Amino acid sequence: MNQVNLVRLFVAVPVPPEIKHAFASWIDQIKPHLSFRKWVHPGDLHITLQFLGDTPSGSVFRINQVLHEIMTVTSPLSLRMEPLGFFGRSTQPSVLWAGVGGDVEGLRNLQKRVTDTLTPLGFSIEDRNFHPHLTLARNYIGKTSFDSNKLSTFTMLNSSPEDLLSWESNEVMLYRSHLNKRPMYEAITFDDDSKSE
Repeated sequence: MNQVNLVRLFVAVPVPPEIKHAFASWIDQIKPHLSFRKWVHPGDLHITLQFLGDTPSGSVFRINQVLHEIMTVTSPLSLRMEPLGFFGRSTQPSVLWAGVGGDVEGLRNLQKRVTDTLTPLGFSIEDRNFHPHLTLARNYIGKTSFDSNKLSTFTMLNSSPEDLLSWESNEVMLYRSHLNKRPMYEAITFDDDSKSE
């Protein structure tokens, strides 16, 4: 019996290289002051639209077809970075993130279009509201309770030029996770995938 080859996938809006570069420098500055177990590699920054999980590799081409079709009828989005926030307990957060502002309504519409279109392919919609963000770090390990009031002092908004905090987005990408690599996310482009068919 043939064994199905599974790949761990998610759909996301990519972050431009110049934004990633600005984050790389800034994360190095704030790391010593915010004790989290694992910091995201700047190359892995993205805005998740839908987590697909372990997926048969044979489905990749069809998923990319769907995403390509969505983007042909989607207008570019003007996005910008917003202040830091967190998920989890206020004294011991599970995730530290940077907010995403700008055309958030357009981003929400795009996320809904993606999930609605992928549902017939067997991918379920997460049972929680969409909250656009860039994950920066996971699992607070400080010896004292986390002080969320300090977050306002660790913001790119105070230290980076305006043109490094905003961008035009006209892409949705399918990503594959490689759990033991850094960076761990690999973009699977429609063009590259179609060449292999």
